[in-house]
Amino acid sequence: MTAKISVGGAGVATLSICLAVLPPAIGTAAAQASTNGPATTGAVVFGKWCGDCHGRADGPGTRALERRYGNSEPGSLEQRIDLTPEFVEYVARHGLGFMPPFRKTEISDSELKAVADYLSQKQK
Repeated sequence: MTAKISVGGAGVATLSICLAVLPPAIGTAAAQASTNGPATTGAVVFGKWCGDCHGRADGPGTRALERRYGNSEPGSLEQRIDLTPEFVEYVARHGLGFMPPFRKTEISDSELKAVADYLSQKQK
């Protein structure tokens, strides 16, 4: 879907904004959030804040992690089996490499906990 904003006056400027459709996995997670409760909330928050870099095979975060680990670990965070909640929360709040830290005004403590639990669920 595309939204257009026009500004009148001597020079008419039009700004087109393309609204991307969520990838199927994220859309599915969002749809399940109402039926599965908090466990899926982590998937939804991950899709919103982390998915562009870490939720796609061609995402810069995924590619950076593949290089960092020499493909000994998956670059996709959702495929990792070695992530602990503490590590996920620390990296999200402090950043790592070119990944910026996320402030509490962007991802609340409860949302971050949900993401950390979501990404570390394979540890349980």
